[in-house]
Amino acid sequence: MAARRSNRFRNDRTVDLMALSPDSRVLEIGCGPGLALARCASVVTSGRVVGLDHSDVMIRQAHKRLIKQGVADRVILIEGGIDRLADWPDAFDRIFSLNVIQFQSDKHLFFGAVYEAMATGGQCLTTYQPRLDADGSAAARRMIASIEDALHAVGFENVTEIEIIGGATPATCVIGQKNDTHRS
Repeated sequence: MAARRSNRFRNDRTVDLMALSPDSRVLEIGCGPGLALARCASVVTSGRVVGLDHSDVMIRQAHKRLIKQGVADRVILIEGGIDRLADWPDAFDRIFSLNVIQFQSDKHLFFGAVYEAMATGGQCLTTYQPRLDADGSAAARRMIASIEDALHAVGFENVTEIEIIGGATPATCVIGQKNDTHRS
Protein backbone atom coordinates (compact mmCIF):
# COMPACT_ATOMS: atom_id res chain seq x y z
CA MET A 1 0.00 0.00 0.00
CA ALA A 2 2.68 2.49 0.94
CA ALA A 3 4.84 1.82 -2.10
CA ARG A 4 2.25 2.45 -4.81
CA ARG A 5 2.50 5.95 -6.20
CA SER A 6 -1.27 6.20 -6.76
CA ASN A 7 -1.90 5.37 -3.07
CA ARG A 8 0.51 8.07 -1.98
CA PHE A 9 -1.21 10.55 -4.29
CA ARG A 10 -4.70 9.71 -2.92
CA ASN A 11 -3.42 10.02 0.64
CA ASP A 12 -1.77 13.37 -0.05
CA ARG A 13 -4.78 14.75 -1.89
CA THR A 14 -7.21 13.68 0.86
CA VAL A 15 -5.02 15.33 3.50
CA ASP A 16 -4.85 18.49 1.37
CA LEU A 17 -8.66 18.57 1.15
CA MET A 18 -8.88 18.73 4.96
CA ALA A 19 -7.13 22.11 5.09
CA LEU A 20 -5.55 21.24 8.44
CA SER A 21 -4.12 23.82 10.81
CA PRO A 22 -1.60 23.41 13.64
CA ASP A 23 -4.42 22.99 16.20
CA SER A 24 -6.61 20.58 14.20
CA ARG A 25 -8.00 17.46 15.88
CA VAL A 26 -7.92 14.74 13.25
CA LEU A 27 -8.66 11.01 13.15
CA GLU A 28 -7.91 8.55 10.38
CA ILE A 29 -10.03 5.40 10.42
CA GLY A 30 -8.15 2.50 8.85
CA CYS A 31 -4.81 4.27 8.98
CA GLY A 32 -2.90 1.37 7.43
CA PRO A 33 0.85 1.99 7.22
CA GLY A 34 0.51 5.64 8.25
CA LEU A 35 1.07 7.53 4.98
CA ALA A 36 -1.64 10.09 5.63
CA LEU A 37 -0.93 10.25 9.37
CA ALA A 38 2.64 11.34 8.71
CA ARG A 39 1.36 14.13 6.45
CA CYS A 40 -1.19 15.19 9.06
CA ALA A 41 1.40 15.23 11.84
CA SER A 42 3.69 17.43 9.74
CA VAL A 43 0.97 20.13 9.87
CA VAL A 44 -0.76 19.47 13.19
CA THR A 45 1.72 20.55 15.85
CA SER A 46 -0.46 21.65 18.78
CA GLY A 47 -3.66 19.72 18.06
CA ARG A 48 -4.17 15.98 17.96
CA VAL A 49 -3.65 13.28 15.32
CA VAL A 50 -5.08 9.80 15.93
CA GLY A 51 -4.80 6.70 13.76
CA LEU A 52 -7.20 3.78 14.19
CA ASP A 53 -6.75 0.40 12.51
CA HIS A 54 -8.00 -3.09 13.34
CA SER A 55 -4.67 -4.65 12.24
CA ASP A 56 -1.77 -4.81 14.66
CA VAL A 57 0.53 -5.23 11.62
CA MET A 58 -0.67 -1.91 10.17
CA ILE A 59 -0.35 -0.16 13.55
CA ARG A 60 3.27 -1.39 13.81
CA GLN A 61 4.05 -0.24 10.25
CA ALA A 62 2.48 3.15 10.93
CA HIS A 63 4.49 3.51 14.13
CA LYS A 64 7.75 2.73 12.29
CA ARG A 65 6.90 5.24 9.56
CA LEU A 66 6.05 7.96 12.09
CA ILE A 67 9.31 7.37 13.98
CA LYS A 68 11.27 7.55 10.72
CA GLN A 69 9.50 10.84 9.82
CA GLY A 70 10.19 12.25 13.30
CA VAL A 71 6.52 12.81 14.17
CA ALA A 72 5.66 9.76 16.29
CA ASP A 73 5.28 11.92 19.41
CA ARG A 74 2.40 13.81 17.72
CA VAL A 75 0.31 10.75 16.83
CA ILE A 76 -1.76 8.38 18.95
CA LEU A 77 -2.19 4.94 17.36
CA ILE A 78 -5.09 2.75 18.43
CA GLU A 79 -5.68 -0.84 17.44
CA GLY A 80 -9.37 -1.58 16.99
CA GLY A 81 -12.50 -0.81 15.06
CA ILE A 82 -15.03 1.99 14.86
CA ASP A 83 -16.50 0.93 18.21
CA ARG A 84 -13.41 2.46 19.88
CA LEU A 85 -14.76 5.94 19.05
CA ALA A 86 -17.47 5.62 21.69
CA ASP A 87 -14.75 5.69 24.38
CA TRP A 88 -12.91 8.72 22.99
CA PRO A 89 -13.21 11.68 25.40
CA ASP A 90 -12.93 14.62 22.95
CA ALA A 91 -14.47 15.46 19.57
CA PHE A 92 -12.55 15.63 16.30
CA ASP A 93 -12.88 18.40 13.73
CA ARG A 94 -11.73 16.15 10.86
CA ILE A 95 -12.34 12.41 10.50
CA PHE A 96 -11.25 10.68 7.32
CA SER A 97 -10.76 7.29 5.74
CA LEU A 98 -9.26 6.00 2.50
CA ASN A 99 -10.52 2.79 0.94
CA VAL A 100 -12.16 1.64 4.16
CA ILE A 101 -15.86 2.20 3.44
CA GLN A 102 -16.19 -0.74 1.05
CA PHE A 103 -15.40 -3.06 3.97
CA GLN A 104 -18.18 -1.63 6.17
CA SER A 105 -21.30 -3.77 5.95
CA ASP A 106 -23.40 -1.16 7.79
CA LYS A 107 -22.53 2.30 6.46
CA HIS A 108 -25.18 3.96 8.64
CA LEU A 109 -23.58 2.48 11.76
CA PHE A 110 -20.12 3.52 10.55
CA PHE A 111 -21.07 7.12 9.75
CA GLY A 112 -23.26 7.35 12.87
CA ALA A 113 -20.19 6.58 15.00
CA VAL A 114 -18.18 9.15 13.04
CA TYR A 115 -20.93 11.75 13.50
CA GLU A 116 -21.01 11.21 17.26
CA ALA A 117 -17.21 11.55 17.53
CA MET A 118 -17.16 14.80 15.55
CA ALA A 119 -17.32 18.39 16.76
CA THR A 120 -19.97 20.71 15.35
CA GLY A 121 -18.62 22.24 12.14
CA GLY A 122 -16.32 19.27 11.59
CA GLN A 123 -15.89 17.39 8.34
CA CYS A 124 -15.96 13.72 7.42
CA LEU A 125 -13.93 12.81 4.33
CA THR A 126 -14.33 9.37 2.75
CA THR A 127 -12.07 8.58 -0.19
CA TYR A 128 -13.05 5.57 -2.27
CA GLN A 129 -11.02 4.03 -5.10
CA PRO A 130 -13.08 1.53 -7.13
CA ARG A 131 -11.52 -1.66 -8.41
CA LEU A 132 -11.02 -2.11 -12.13
CA ASP A 133 -13.54 -4.70 -13.27
CA ALA A 134 -16.33 -5.18 -15.80
CA ASP A 135 -18.84 -3.29 -13.63
CA GLY A 136 -16.31 -0.61 -12.61
CA SER A 137 -18.04 2.70 -13.21
CA ALA A 138 -21.55 1.47 -12.34
CA ALA A 139 -20.29 -0.15 -9.12
CA ALA A 140 -18.34 2.99 -8.21
CA ARG A 141 -21.44 5.16 -8.76
CA ARG A 142 -23.50 2.86 -6.53
CA MET A 143 -20.86 2.97 -3.80
CA ILE A 144 -20.61 6.78 -3.92
CA ALA A 145 -24.41 7.06 -3.81
CA SER A 146 -24.52 4.73 -0.78
CA ILE A 147 -21.88 6.85 0.98
CA GLU A 148 -23.83 10.03 0.29
CA ASP A 149 -27.11 8.43 1.41
CA ALA A 150 -25.56 7.20 4.67
CA LEU A 151 -23.95 10.58 5.38
CA HIS A 152 -27.28 12.36 4.90
CA ALA A 153 -29.16 9.73 6.93
CA VAL A 154 -27.04 10.25 10.05
CA GLY A 155 -27.16 14.05 9.85
CA PHE A 156 -24.22 15.24 7.75
CA GLU A 157 -24.96 18.25 5.54
CA ASN A 158 -23.31 19.99 2.58
CA VAL A 159 -22.32 16.60 1.16
CA THR A 160 -20.05 17.03 -1.86
CA GLU A 161 -17.87 14.87 -4.11
CA ILE A 162 -14.37 15.64 -5.32
CA GLU A 163 -12.72 13.43 -7.91
CA ILE A 164 -9.08 12.55 -7.27
CA ILE A 165 -7.21 11.67 -10.45
CA GLY A 166 -4.07 9.71 -9.68
CA GLY A 167 -4.12 6.34 -11.34
CA ALA A 168 -5.90 4.22 -13.89
CA THR A 169 -9.23 4.69 -12.09
CA PRO A 170 -10.14 7.99 -10.42
CA ALA A 171 -10.97 7.95 -6.73
CA THR A 172 -13.74 10.04 -5.22
CA CYS A 173 -13.64 11.86 -1.91
CA VAL A 174 -17.11 12.37 -0.43
CA ILE A 175 -17.18 15.13 2.17
CA GLY A 176 -19.92 15.82 4.72
CA GLN A 177 -20.15 18.47 7.41
CA LYS A 178 -21.64 18.19 10.89
CA ASN A 179 -23.78 21.23 11.57
CA ASP A 180 -26.09 19.68 14.21
CA THR A 181 -29.27 21.08 12.67
CA HIS A 182 -30.79 17.60 12.18
CA ARG A 183 -30.00 15.91 15.50
CA SER A 184 -30.33 16.84 19.11
